[in-house]
Amino acid sequence: MSRWFRSEPMEYISLIVNGDAAHDCLSDLGKLGVIQFTDLNPELTPFQRRFVSYVKRCDELERKLRYFGSECDKFGLALESAGTVDSFVTASEEVKASNPAESGNKLLESLETELEGYESQLRELNSYSEKLTTEYNEKVELQEVLEKARRFFMTEAPRIVQNSLRGPPSPGGKTESLLGDNEGGGRSGMDMRFSSVTGVVSMEEKARFERMIFRATRGNCYVRFASIDQPITDPKSGEQVEKCVFIVFYKSLAIETKLKQICDAFDAHRYSLPDMDDAPAVDRMLAENAQELVDSRTVLLKNQDTRFRLCQMLAKSTEKWTWIVLREKAVYHSLNMFKTDVSGMLRGEGWVVSEKLDDVRQAVNHAHADMGTSMPSLVDQVAKPWPTPPTHFTTNKFTYGYQEFVNTYGIPRYREANPALFTAATFPFLFGVMYGDIGHGLFLFFAGLYLLANEKANDNAKLGEMMGGMHSGRYMITMMGFFAVYAGFMYNDMFSLGLNLFRSRYEFEGQDDGTVEEGDIAAQTAPYGSDESVYPFGLDPVWHITSNELLFFNSFKMKLSVIFGIIQMFSGTCLKGINAIYFGQKLDFFFEFIPMVAFAASLFIYMVVLIFMKWTINWNSRMLSATC
Repeated sequence: MSRWFRSEPMEYISLIVNGDAAHDCLSDLGKLGVIQFTDLNPELTPFQRRFVSYVKRCDELERKLRYFGSECDKFGLALESAGTVDSFVTASEEVKASNPAESGNKLLESLETELEGYESQLRELNSYSEKLTTEYNEKVELQEVLEKARRFFMTEAPRIVQNSLRGPPSPGGKTESLLGDNEGGGRSGMDMRFSSVTGVVSMEEKARFERMIFRATRGNCYVRFASIDQPITDPKSGEQVEKCVFIVFYKSLAIETKLKQICDAFDAHRYSLPDMDDAPAVDRMLAENAQELVDSRTVLLKNQDTRFRLCQMLAKSTEKWTWIVLREKAVYHSLNMFKTDVSGMLRGEGWVVSEKLDDVRQAVNHAHADMGTSMPSLVDQVAKPWPTPPTHFTTNKFTYGYQEFVNTYGIPRYREANPALFTAATFPFLFGVMYGDIGHGLFLFFAGLYLLANEKANDNAKLGEMMGGMHSGRYMITMMGFFAVYAGFMYNDMFSLGLNLFRSRYEFEGQDDGTVEEGDIAAQTAPYGSDESVYPFGLDPVWHITSNELLFFNSFKMKLSVIFGIIQMFSGTCLKGINAIYFGQKLDFFFEFIPMVAFAASLFIYMVVLIFMKWTINWNSRMLSATC
């Protein structure tokens, strides 16, 4: 804990490495995790850096890997985990030892070649799948149009025609044609034959489509719809779309032009139908389309199976490739901070944890030895004055959550007292004071224990943002639950009910036979001030059934919160004084810390003393002596 109280001491070093060994050198330094480089090229834009081309190549590889991930998601395939970071680093070292050439630029080239082949293959399959899906949808829609249109012409059309031809009765009870018998009889077959437009439109656009046709043709059309039972797959998005068949009857070339424009505007697919009176031709067309539909479905399923097997293979390696690309990208980002002072050599500067300086030297020398370079490397300390050092805390599984919690409010300065050390104790306790309930606290406590029991499984699992945060703060959640239970016992509160664990020190007259009435006063079972008159642990459960329960508990909890809040605030002020003494800031100590202590003591500490004095006074005795 003493190391956690202040950040690790740092050393500012200068690093000179050979250009050929720079990649391996930084890769080995990255595995140590104890160095942070400073940018020696602040005047250069990101596009003017020496290794910007490598960063762009890594970005392109990331784009391909994201594409692989999205394609796997379409099939519901989860990407296989690459394991832990330690296992990934170990595997990388084994690959490097077995094949030293497979690193740096060679590694990027091999990845680019491999991923380019997979991407082109997958894109070709997707393009072919989109084309096959479009053709299959057209055949499905044509089949539905033929079936729905034939059913309409066989059942509804004759009835509609008869009703339309039947005119209103004449006054004499007879009907007469407005044209002559010869003229009317010769043209009736031609005049009463309507043209039609058939097709398929989305169910979402059905109402708007019908309304637009009515307005554009001023009601001079007859429209019929029939829904398609099976949803149709959109070839671009892959979503299931509900569609319906429409048939529009009209009798004008001008109306036909408007109908075609409306269909194009609503993305409705139009299909040409044979003469519905020619039943053999319709049956023949239905049979041919049904056979083509079966063939198209067979080819489409074969394409889908090929894509699935390819995505299944990609899902096994995508995360591992992603980690490799991120590692290479981080290496080249760090190399962009180096300066080229001498041809073939790179110079960088950065901060190193003091006790890890020898490990850094060993890693740099080891990388140069593996490359067999004749030019030596150099790791040397830079003379002061130094830039502002970064803050680095060494944490473990328990302290990591608290440190991240404090960092969300602000990261301490270099070698400044770390408030996370005190937060690890005060935050769960103050949460318990606020949340104090035995029942609810047990739920939280058992949830923390469950997270601790599954710690190893969750370390290697792919967790979401919420579950990942809960896993990181599993020790904090457990302690919060524990202190909530502890405070619940202090308040004697379980789901807002009191627990008579040690028998109440108050009794009502007639409570055994249930004759207690509202307004009765409880009497103590032991003399006031004796040991037997004090409830052993927490508050007496009798307070939960008193008329002044709310007033008593609110007063007690408010005063308790004020006491703990002032103590925490005053502790923070003391940390400021400790920092001022450590850094030798006399002005801050005498003109900030001392006045703050005097102000806090004269107001808040004095208020806390008064609260304790009030709790220790025997008010019954004061009332009897008439001094209160």
